[in-house]
Amino acid sequence: MAVELTGRNVTVTNALRTLAEKRARRLERHLAGPAGVRIVVWREKHLFNAEVIATHRRRRWTAQEERGDLEAAVSFALGKIDAQARKETERLRTRKHRGARAKAGAGNGEGSERKTRARASDSRIVRAGRLPIKPMSVEEAALTMDGSDREFLIFRDATSERVSVLYKRRDGDLGLIVPED
Repeated sequence: MAVELTGRNVTVTNALRTLAEKRARRLERHLAGPAGVRIVVWREKHLFNAEVIATHRRRRWTAQEERGDLEAAVSFALGKIDAQARKETERLRTRKHRGARAKAGAGNGEGSERKTRARASDSRIVRAGRLPIKPMSVEEAALTMDGSDREFLIFRDATSERVSVLYKRRDGDLGLIVPED
């Protein structure tokens, strides 16, 4: 584990370096290998600041802490990094195995049909409110969607006087639903 400790207007002691290396070694428990840790400490008036940047493969975590004691600032900042790394690796671990649980449950055809029927009957309709249907062209609707965070837009097509739906697709494009005659 590479620990780089820099002091600005603060002398970096051996005790501080030992503390930083000891706390940085805890990251190895959550990661599959050693991480690079850069620690910058400085003093502003009566408070000590510690900024920690840890990198491992393509991941990067940052934390900043301000305390009255230099060792406490470094320790708390490294604790924040440790929590961030633990949370991310846990999230990746559960995401990785999420598909395996779904495949294991789908092995028996009858059980999966019963589960989908039960899930469909458990669903409920939640009224989100009333949406005004404004007459506009498809181009105007697309411009309206670009400027908003809505997932869909219901509008009346100005040329055909039909109600249409414009929605955001997963690939980033817009989809248009037009009813048949």
